[in-house]
Parts: sequence; structure tokens; C-alpha cells
Amino acid sequence: MQRRSVLKSIGGVAGGAALAGCTGLFTSGGNDAALWHDFTDAEKDTVDGFLEQFNDETDHEIEASSISNLGDQLETALPSNDGPMSFAWAHDWVGKEHEDGNLYDATDDIDVDVDSTYTEVAAGAVRWEDNLYGLPYGAETTALLYNKDLVDEPPETADEMVSIMERVDTDYGIACPGEVYNISGYLQAFGGVLYDAGADDLGVDSDEVVEGLEFARDNIYEHSPEDLQIDGNVSVFQDGNAPFIITGPWNISGFSDAGIDVGVTTLPAPNGGEPTPYTGIQMWYFTSRLGEADDDVFDATTAWGEWYTTTKDVATTNAEEHALIPVLTEVIEGGELSDQVKSFSDSVEMGMAMPANSKMDAVWAPVKSAIQNVVGSGNDPQSELESAAEEIRGNWG
Repeated sequence: MQRRSVLKSIGGVAGGAALAGCTGLFTSGGNDAALWHDFTDAEKDTVDGFLEQFNDETDHEIEASSISNLGDQLETALPSNDGPMSFAWAHDWVGKEHEDGNLYDATDDIDVDVDSTYTEVAAGAVRWEDNLYGLPYGAETTALLYNKDLVDEPPETADEMVSIMERVDTDYGIACPGEVYNISGYLQAFGGVLYDAGADDLGVDSDEVVEGLEFARDNIYEHSPEDLQIDGNVSVFQDGNAPFIITGPWNISGFSDAGIDVGVTTLPAPNGGEPTPYTGIQMWYFTSRLGEADDDVFDATTAWGEWYTTTKDVATTNAEEHALIPVLTEVIEGGELSDQVKSFSDSVEMGMAMPANSKMDAVWAPVKSAIQNVVGSGNDPQSELESAAEEIRGNWG
């Protein structure tokens, strides 16, 4: 008999949790808490409020703890059968944690229909080799943010974007950090993929990615600050010295607090291309500790994952307060999203989930160096990307 078959027969997640009478779960807090996360203070306050609501509704007393250096702590704790039952992080750790044996396959233990409940990108991101390793609650990706005081209508094409850059009287036309994640939409805009995890194929030195870097050099970085660091580019836009910035939803509140009237639109398409930005799916992972947990602990943890990721108020609150893009189909189709969040949601649909294979870890730094050598030193894009690919393959062994 499956763990949750009895609970399913008596009224679903909430009813089952109440009948389980599961109280006193990990109430000591700290590293003994069932849930671990590395949220900002504002995000933590939101989650704590929802956790209190969950406990009240289900008679659980499950707790969460904020853990600094979450990855390092998990790497030490889980192999020793210590640590959390669940933790929150982006999906790109799935492959590595699977390889390390740190995750629990909850395919047969979850009541929700994953494919119909969440967006296609989110449903795929929480799976690895047909195993369900968690549930998704939000997404992040990059888009084109614009200063409404400087831009009347957002551009639909890259040519229109460049035309606005050249027309607006600011120090720069656009801000864009020299990070792979920020510029991935254009690196992969002409049919290239930096790394295809399904085919285990490295495409960093493909003609299509070379074309993408050439486009970024000529149409983005030609109009951006020489400083390619994140903070410098954020400051340029925040100070009103550029009409555009390519970044994610995490910067919106800071820009708004600085008095910028921020608009959001999808990345404008170049001629013959379609921007394909990387997307990160935020999820509650199920750890290997669940495999040895007693039924009360198991049911409380999985019930939390289901409740948090399927509760409409959670998704809308995260969108409104933390600009986290909903992945709950009910919310996306409900037509209640703000214009900003809707544009980010559209960007998620046109993008691709970051590869969760651990091989992707070796891709970021060499490609970032290639971008900076091309933009900062004027080096040839093809030569730089070929060198990056050679370094990556060498690191793969």
C-alpha cells in the first residue's frame, strides 16, 4: 500500500493531514527544522505567514529555517542522513542532487496532477529521469525593463529598440551585465543552445551561438556601460542614465523605490531570430530523508509542498510582493496578473529552463569570459567561443 493511500481515501491532503494529528514536527527550529531555505528577509516573512496558515489549517506544527550557504550545508547534511525533509531552491540543482542520492522520488505520493496544475516548463523542471523530485511554486527569467519616463511605447523588434537607444538623451542606451544568464536570450536567439542536456550536446561553439554573441556585441553592448558587472549596470538604470535594462523581476522593487516608473516587455526579436532566455523554476525539493521518515513527518512535508504550490493566494502574493512569476496554471489563465508580471510570464513561455545536468556547472564561467573578452577587449566571437568550448570539454573530462 502506498504511503498516502489511506489519506487519499478520506478526503485529500487537508483532511488527511488533520486526521494524521501530526503535531510537534521539528518545532525546535534551527537546523532541525523540516524545511530549509535561503530567502531574503521579505521572502521569509511571507513564507512564515503562509506556514502559520498551513499549520492552522492542517493541525501540523512544521517549521522552516533560514540557512546561509544552503548548498554547502545540504552537501554536508544529507549524505549523513541529516538536514531537512524539503528545501527551496531553483531547479538547476536537480541533476547534481540526483547524482548525489540526496532526493526522494515522490511520483507515487503526490495528489496533484503535475502536468495540468503547473505550466509545461515548470512541470518538466521538477522531474529528472522520470522521477518527481519536488513541486514548483514560481519562475524567474530575464526581460527588457524600460523607464516609462523615457520610453513611450516598448519596442517589439530589436531594430526598434536600437532606434530608441540612439534617440533618447541618456548616457547609455541600455544596461546589461556581462552575465550568461542575462544575455542568454540573445545568445540562443538564432537556434543555438549553449548546452542541450537531453542530447548531452555542447553548443557553445556552434555557428548559431556565435551569431547570437555577435548580435549581442553589436546591438546590446555597443550601447551599454563598459563596466559589465551587475551592480554597475543596475545603478545606471536606477539613476535614469539608460532607457533599458535586461534583468529579472528581482530588481523591480529597487527600481520603483528609486522613483523609476518601470515597464516590462519581452526581449525584442532580432531579424531572423527569436529570443530564448534561460528560466529558473523555484521549487520545494523533496530530500532523501523522506524515504526514512515516519508517516506523520512524510505526510506533513508532502502536504506542505502541495498546499504551498497549489494555493492561489500564495502564487498571487509572491507575484505582487516579490515579482515571482506564477507557474500555477489557474493563476496564469485567470487574467489577474499585473502588466509587469504578465510580461515576465510571457518571457518564461518563450524561454527554456536552465539545464539541470551537473555538466552545466562547467559552462557558465568559460562563456562569461568569452563574452567579456569579446565585449571588453574586442576579441573575435568565434575564437572566444571555441576556446570556451575547449575549456568546458576539458573540464568534463
